[in-house]
Formats: sequence, C-alpha cells, structure tokens
Amino acid sequence: MSKKNKDDKNRLRTETIAFRLSPEERTELDKLYKLSGYQTKQDFILDCLFKQKVIAKETPMMITSFRKELRTIISELERIDAADGIDEELFTPVNRMLEILEAFYVLNNK
Repeated sequence: MSKKNKDDKNRLRTETIAFRLSPEERTELDKLYKLSGYQTKQDFILDCLFKQKVIAKETPMMITSFRKELRTIISELERIDAADGIDEELFTPVNRMLEILEAFYVLNNK
C-alpha cells in the first residue's frame, strides 16, 4: 500500500478527480507545469483552480525545462525560411516563459 500523503495543511487527500485532454492539450499542460517549476501537475492545477494565479517556483527542474523549451524554439525558428511559415502555437510557450521571467524580475526588484 502506498504512503498516505497530506497537503501543507495536514489534510489527507483521498478524492480523485479525472478529466480528458487532447494530446495537444496534455503536451501544453506538461510544458506549463514544468516551466512554472512545480514538482507535480496536481499542485500546478490546484493553484490554477483555487488561487487563479500560478506562482512560478524557481527550481533546477524549471531551469532545465526552460533550456529544453528554448532549444526547441530555436531549432524551429532556424527551420523556418519565411515569416509566413510560423506556427502560432510556437509563441504560446514563448509568451508563458516571458510572463514567468517578468514575474521573477518584479519579485526580485521589490
């Protein structure tokens, strides 16, 4: 039997909620939670739902995710010859990463 995990308020989480995503939505969710520095999708989704604001957590995993995502974007941009060939979905992770970096800038310059 697995270990009983409690949240930060010492509550035992025994309820399961499930929902369906398209493969594209799942990929996007995976990118978002990793880029935000969360250890689990559960924590990311709960913050999105209840706080309606996700606070990026500066972790080594987040930095690695940023690096990987930026390499993907760079290779895609190098592949594109003309501006009319740019896929709009390419800008979604770029915009998310900019939001996270701007939040860090504001947080560190208070």
